[in-house]
Amino acid sequence: MSHFIFLTATLLILVQPTIAQKIYATNKGTASFFSKAPIADVDARNTKVRVRLNTGNQELTFDIKMADFQFKSAKMGRDARKNYIEIDQYPKASFRGKITTDINYTKPGTYPATATGKLEIHGTEKDVTEKGTVTVGKGKIRLASELNVQLKDYNIKTPKILGKEMTEEKVKVMIAATLEVQ
Repeated sequence: MSHFIFLTATLLILVQPTIAQKIYATNKGTASFFSKAPIADVDARNTKVRVRLNTGNQELTFDIKMADFQFKSAKMGRDARKNYIEIDQYPKASFRGKITTDINYTKPGTYPATATGKLEIHGTEKDVTEKGTVTVGKGKIRLASELNVQLKDYNIKTPKILGKEMTEEKVKVMIAATLEVQ
């Protein structure tokens, strides 16, 4: 009987990390950005963001194709892609990091979270720490965060019209994704 208990305990110890470590992902995350402007606000949305979360080690990645951003104005989109985002030279943005907050991925609920890692935009990589929420549901995890990005930190020129800056130096970026177990 003691061999059975020992074998069962050993199996539970070996299996537990595998149960806790799951990969959640989507190719339909959303990234949007907004900046107030005197003539027309800059507002764009991308609904094709690739997001991956490993709940075992809390590794989190976002991959964003800059060409997939849709602007409210077609002309603004063309100008932004060519003159500011420069998608021919910098076709993607990404985040590689970890959620540093302890999250119980087996218990449904909404948890405040912090992620730390490297954010790359416009060919420039910066260390960042951002706050957001992780909502655990049945077979799904929803991630959401809102952050301010300084254009100059990523070597992006501030758009100008008639010599006047068209946007604020800070751009509000919103990220949201509902991930499913893979």
